[in-house]
Parts: sequence; structure tokens; C-alpha cells
Amino acid sequence: MSGGTLTGLNKDDFPGIQRVLVVDDEPSIRESLAAYLELQQYSVLIAADAIEAARVLERESVDLVLTDISMAGMTGLELLNWIKQRAPETEVLMITGSLELEFAIQAMRGGAYDFFTKPLNFERIGMTIARAAEKKRLSAQAQLYEVLRRQRAFEEQASIETTLALARAVEERDRFNIGHGRRTANYAVMLAEQLGFDQRGLQMMRMGGLVHDVGKIGIDDRILNKPGRLDAEEMAAVKRHPEIGEYIVKPISFLRELATPIRHHHEHWNGAGYPDGLGGEEIPLVARVLCIADYFDSLTSARPYRDPIAILEARRIMQAESALTFDPSLLQEFFAVLDANVGSTNA
Repeated sequence: MSGGTLTGLNKDDFPGIQRVLVVDDEPSIRESLAAYLELQQYSVLIAADAIEAARVLERESVDLVLTDISMAGMTGLELLNWIKQRAPETEVLMITGSLELEFAIQAMRGGAYDFFTKPLNFERIGMTIARAAEKKRLSAQAQLYEVLRRQRAFEEQASIETTLALARAVEERDRFNIGHGRRTANYAVMLAEQLGFDQRGLQMMRMGGLVHDVGKIGIDDRILNKPGRLDAEEMAAVKRHPEIGEYIVKPISFLRELATPIRHHHEHWNGAGYPDGLGGEEIPLVARVLCIADYFDSLTSARPYRDPIAILEARRIMQAESALTFDPSLLQEFFAVLDANVGSTNA
């Protein structure tokens, strides 16, 4: 579908009122009303009294009932009550004689949409049915909005829980990097806020930071937890983690858009990174942000072979890599937000 305003839908997808049941014990009124409504393109059923109408409604589905109030056996008010108990979404319009206005008031209190006095103004009835149809359309749209809202809330909660579970799984494998995902996420969000990301972008940035190293799940424990520097073969194995991470998150619908930045968070501005050797603005923006946040936390966190590097020294190291490893403009933005949020860079 196209041209709609609600998930690809438009008002024609919410028809409102299509089938109408006309109930009146006067054949002339019943038949003339039915003829008029058929000309207005409604599908019309008829009943000679409320008892017959109840039988019709037990086997047929209708959107609106147009019924007289004063009928023998079962009154229109009783029929209204019967309808509202069984199908409260069905609209009911009441017809009353000019001396029965107190019954019309009861009808409105009982849930009738409107009432008309005899002699009937068919044009007014048609306009009222059109208003009732619009009300049903809006009600159906509101119900769909609520379903979509709840579905979206469920998906967001599921995405958060899945992300946290993946982050915990990485930390269980890489014991020397406990807290790295959370800290990387915090730094990445700080920079993303500086760059003007919207709320959804910030949420995806946070989740990307938490799971950027999820591919390490596929790396041998002996390599991840080696108490020393890695040799060339071991480093080659570790360099596979961005591709493994992409492979892990791609089938997860609410994390799928993180697959690309996870794959490219070790690409370098000068094209010397991995796995694809992208350079400059070929590297997705989210991946460039993750690269800076990941690198900074790696420098300022303890490693089996060294103590954490002071912030000022880490900044000098990263500045030397500006336009080599990092997007130079993003790096300066990061330094600015780091000063504002972390405090003195002389730590």
C-alpha cells in the first residue's frame, strides 16, 4: 500500500461502516430507509421488529443498527441494551416519535450514537451515519496505534535485554576486558550527543558500544585471556572478531542495523584498518565514533601487559593518530566533550 499515513495504511483500510440493519415495524419507513441507504452504497439488512433484529444479529455481523424505539414485544431500548452487551462496537441510531423525547434521552444514556424524530430527514441520517463511520475509523486507527506502540515497546525491551546478554557473554569470554563494552558505550554516546544524534540514534549508539566486540565470542579463550602480547598468528585470529560480530547480530531484527558499524569499527581513516580497508568517509559514521570510543577506553584501561594509561597521555597518543586511525574532525569533537564530561585531562 502507498500514500497512507499509518504504517502504509490509509482511511480506506478502515472502512468504518459498511453493513446497516434497519429495524422498524412500519413497512413504509423500513423500506424507504433501506432504499435510501442502498443508494448511499451501504449493504442493508431489514427487520420488522426488535425480536427479528436480534435473530438477524445472532447470525450476521453489522456495523450500525438504525432502530425505532416503540415496537411491540421488545422495544428499541431493550434492543439497544441487548446489542451493547454483545457487540459494544456496533453503533446504534434510534428513531422516536415527537412525543417520546424522554425515551431518546434514555437511548443516549444507553449508548446510542444519536436519535431522530419522525418524520425522518434522510439527509440528516446519512450525514450522521457518515460521522459514525469516521468515529469507527478513528477508533480502529487508535487501537492499531496502541498495538504498534506496545509492539515497539516490547521490541525495544527485547533489544536491550538481548544486547545486555550479548555484552555479558563477551565479558565472560574476555575476562581482562570486563566493563569495556559499557565504558565504550558511554564514551560513544557522549560523542554522539555532541554530534547531534537523535534519541533513537543515541540508543543505537549505546547498544553498538555494548556489543561492538561481540565477535570475540568466536575467538579462542587461550588467545583472549593470554597474559601478554599476542603474536602475529594470534593477532590475525583476533582481527576476525568484527566479521564474526557482524555474523552474530545480522539475523537479530532489532540489532541488524548494528551489523555494519560492528564490522567496521576497526577501519582506519587512512584505509589501513580491517577487515575491508575502508578509508575516510567510506567508513560509516557510527563505526568512526565507535573506533574513537573503543580506542580511548582500551588505552585508559588496564591490560595484562601494562597499567592503564593516564588520560593526558592517551590523548597525546590519539592525537598522533589523527587522520591516520581516526577521523580528525570527530577526534577533536571527542576531546572537547571529554574535557566537558570527564574533567581534567591531566589525570
